[in-house]
Amino acid sequence: MTLPDASADMQGTGCGAGYDDRAPAADHPEPEMLAWFVAALSGPALVLGSLPVTSGPPDERPAPPAVRRALADAAAPPASPGRPLFNDPFGTERQQYALIRHINRRIDGAGRGSVVRVAAYSFAMRSTSQALLRAHRRGAAVKLVVDDRSTTWGSVRNLRRKLGGNIHRRSFVRVCRDSCRGVSGNQHAKFVTISRTGRDEDVVLVGSMNFTAFAAARQWQDLYSVADDADLYAQFVRVFKLMTRDRPQGSLALPTPGEGFRAEVAPLPGTRRDPVGARLDAVACRGTTGGTGVRGRTLLRISMHAWNGDRGVRLARKVAHLARTGCDVRVLAGVGVGRRVATILRRAGVGYRVSERAGRATHEKLMVVSGRYGAATDASYVWTGSHNFSDRSLRNDEVTLRVAGARQVAAYRANFGRIWAVAGR
Repeated sequence: MTLPDASADMQGTGCGAGYDDRAPAADHPEPEMLAWFVAALSGPALVLGSLPVTSGPPDERPAPPAVRRALADAAAPPASPGRPLFNDPFGTERQQYALIRHINRRIDGAGRGSVVRVAAYSFAMRSTSQALLRAHRRGAAVKLVVDDRSTTWGSVRNLRRKLGGNIHRRSFVRVCRDSCRGVSGNQHAKFVTISRTGRDEDVVLVGSMNFTAFAAARQWQDLYSVADDADLYAQFVRVFKLMTRDRPQGSLALPTPGEGFRAEVAPLPGTRRDPVGARLDAVACRGTTGGTGVRGRTLLRISMHAWNGDRGVRLARKVAHLARTGCDVRVLAGVGVGRRVATILRRAGVGYRVSERAGRATHEKLMVVSGRYGAATDASYVWTGSHNFSDRSLRNDEVTLRVAGARQVAAYRANFGRIWAVAGR
C-alpha cells in the first residue's frame, strides 16, 4: 500500500527547544475504560481553553478577579459537538496516518467557492500539498500559513511556486519568520478551517499534529473535528487572518463561542497572564458529583510533549499541589519534559510515565479534567491544541481548544489509557 506521504522527509521531530533529560517512568496503571468505548476508538481524534497565573495553593485562598471571571464562565456549559481522532504510531499504516487521511478527505471535498485555510508548523506532507493544489484547481481558495522552518521542504516550495505569496490573492502561502503575531518564537499553531466540504459547512480541525511522516509514524497525535459550528469557525478564521499580517500584535482574547467550546491563542505580549496556570487554579480536588472523577476525587490527566523551563517548573508545582490535596493525577511525558519538572511531579506522588518507547512518544498537548472545576462539581473538560507547558509557548503562535462533555472526556481518557499501557511495558 502506498503511504499518504511516501516521499515526505521523516523530519519534524518536535516543537520547542532546550529540552532537559527525561526522568524514568513511574509504575501506576490507568484504570480500565468501559469496553464499549474502547472498542469505539479504532480511528483518529480532537479539542479548546483559557485563563491567568497565580501562585500558592489554589484551594486555600480567594481567587483573583481574572480567575473568578473564568470560573463563572466555566459553570455547566453544554456538551460540545464534534469528535476526537487519534493516530497510533504502533498501528498499521492506515492507523498511523489516520489524521492526515481525515484532513486530506476534508480538503478533497472542498469545491468551487470554498475557502481552505491551513496553519502549520512543520509541513512536509506531499499528500496534503497535492490535496490543496487539487482544491485550488477546482476553484477553492487555498490559504496556508507556515513557520519558516518548513520552507526548505519540497511540499512548501511547490505550493509557493503554484500559489504565490500575495495574501490579497485568492490562494497564497504566507511564511512567518518568527511568530506571525509576535516578535519572537515560531508559528506553532496547528489548525485547518474549511468553509464548505461535501455536505458540511464551517469545518474546524484543531490538534497537536504536524504535517510530516515522522509525526504520523513516530508520535501519538490528536485532532478535534467540528462541522457546522459557525461561531467557532468565525473565531479561527479571525485568528488566521490576523496571522497572515505577520506583524506584532497585542494579546487576543476570544469570547466564548458557545456549545462548551472556548478558544485561546498566544502569543501573550505585555502580560504575566498564564492561561494554563489559571486553569489549574480553577481545579479543586474533592466532592465531585454526577459520575465524574474517581471515587469523589477530581481526575486530572496530562499528556504533554514539552514541559520545561521556569514556566514548566511553576506549572509542575501547581500540579503537584493538586496531587497532594487529593486529585487523581497522572502525567504522560514526551521527549521535552525536563528533569526538574519530572522530579517535582514524582515527589508529589503524581502517576508519571515517560511515553517514549521504541522511538515513539507523545506529541499531544492535552489536559483532561473530570470533577470539580470552578463552580461546577461535575465538570468534564478537555483542552487540546498546540500549546506546550514551556516558556516558548507564550511567545509562539499557539491555539488551544477547550471542549466539554462526558463523552469527549471518555474518549481522551481511553486514548490516554492506551498510551499509558504501552509506556508501562
